[in-house]
Amino acid sequence: MRLTIIGSGTSLPQIGRGAPCCLLQEGGRNVVVDLGSGASRGIFQAGVHLRDVGLVVLTHLHPDHCADLVPFLFAMRAEETARQHPLLILGPEGLRRHYSNLHRTWGHWVEGAGYDLSVMEWEGPSMKWGPFHLGAAPTAHSVPNLAWYIGGHDRSGVILTGDGEGTDALVKMGRMFSHTLVAECSLPAGRDLPGHMNPAQAADLAVECGSRALVLTHLNPGVDAESAKAEARERFGGEVTTAEDGLVIDV
Repeated sequence: MRLTIIGSGTSLPQIGRGAPCCLLQEGGRNVVVDLGSGASRGIFQAGVHLRDVGLVVLTHLHPDHCADLVPFLFAMRAEETARQHPLLILGPEGLRRHYSNLHRTWGHWVEGAGYDLSVMEWEGPSMKWGPFHLGAAPTAHSVPNLAWYIGGHDRSGVILTGDGEGTDALVKMGRMFSHTLVAECSLPAGRDLPGHMNPAQAADLAVECGSRALVLTHLNPGVDAESAKAEARERFGGEVTTAEDGLVIDV
């Protein structure tokens, strides 16, 4: 399975870091996790046509993680981007209401045109989509946020935290699978903010989850990438990578 970091930043504009978005590819199928502002362009730059994305997974409904949902759906109404295969949008509690509000504003522009569009809230405990197996667990954040496990038949894959601190449920899920942890690292070393993590907290979560590797992402402008990686390495013995837009990892 291949992981591409489409956006490694946050809501704050940065040169070289877009808003959160990841792409997972396996067996000719494409899954996108989060659609921050500009994600549609980033997906296309990664060599994937929007019509070839079959599953969109949202961690939570803060704008920096889902603002590109409208442009993503709108683009697929154009003749050059028209799709025929079904599209599933999967997310946390509140997703259906969120889509309903978007539809109230944008009308048919966010409906499926020539394809089946489904919007589902996660009910768990697991799900299979194509070659992918999915699971989810809540994090501690200011709104409902689901950390997603997405892996293959061999129970090996990735866990993407979205936003938030670790929970017992997330640690339990992590220990069930061999995985690379893609963890938010919004805060610089030594700073604490409820609902977000600094490098030490992300590393400690990787240890608790039994992760085989750690990727630090969701980096604010005040987070120095090299310093964050160095601090995480002091606490976590596996491989540590600081995400950059366009980073590709085989997991």
